[in-house]
Parts: sequence; structure tokens; C-alpha cells
Amino acid sequence: MQNDHEGSALRKAPQNVANYKMRPTLDEVFKTQSIRDIVREIVQEKLQGKVYNVDDAGQWSRDIADTVNVTVKERLLMPRYKYVVQVMMGQQMGAGCHYFAKCYWDVESDSHTSFTYTNPTLFCVCTVFGVYLY
Repeated sequence: MQNDHEGSALRKAPQNVANYKMRPTLDEVFKTQSIRDIVREIVQEKLQGKVYNVDDAGQWSRDIADTVNVTVKERLLMPRYKYVVQVMMGQQMGAGCHYFAKCYWDVESDSHTSFTYTNPTLFCVCTVFGVYLY
């Protein structure tokens, strides 16, 4: 004969049921405009008054990318997003330049934003990609 204690334990629902989110909630989605504002603020702060120098451009690009990545994570609540920050910088020489990026992703949850900065001696394109992790 089974006692009541054992029977009640068998009837309990498991407490550790996995809860998978397939999409971000509305307040967790990739915040395109807020991220673009952060990128604009950082790029303008870092490059204001700078004159292009090939020896410094690499460090400026790394500094911008690192600062954007940390600032987006600190200021915005977007759990389960992986960020990729890409910075391209070059000297203004009067020639044209095309910037192209291609990604395979979920159009309902993944996104990107980009900001372009120019002054008389340099241009900088900073793009932030956000990919939602299921």
C-alpha cells in the first residue's frame, strides 16, 4: 500500500520547466534609434576635430567599436541579443566609397543601424548589428 506522502509527490508538476522565448518582447527588441543616437554621440566625440592619420586610424576605429559595444550593453535592456560593431574609417580623397554588408538572419527579431561621420579629412561608418539568440 502506498502512503499519501509518496502519492502526492508523484502528482506534483515539475518545478524546473524550460521556458524558451522564440521572439523578444516589445520592450526587448533591437532599439534602432536609441543605438544610432549612442553611435552618433560616441563617433562625434571621438573624431571631432581630428585630422586623418593612417597611424592613428586603426586605434580610433578600435576605440569607437569598443566604446559603442560597452555603451549599448550598459544603457539599453535587450537581453539575449548578440552585438556586432563594425567600424570603417578612411581618408577623404574625393573618391567614392561603397560599404556593403550581408547577413542571414530573422527579419522579425534581428536588425542593424548605421551612422556615417565625415569631416574635411576623414570619413567613418559605424554599423551595429543585433542578432537575437533563441
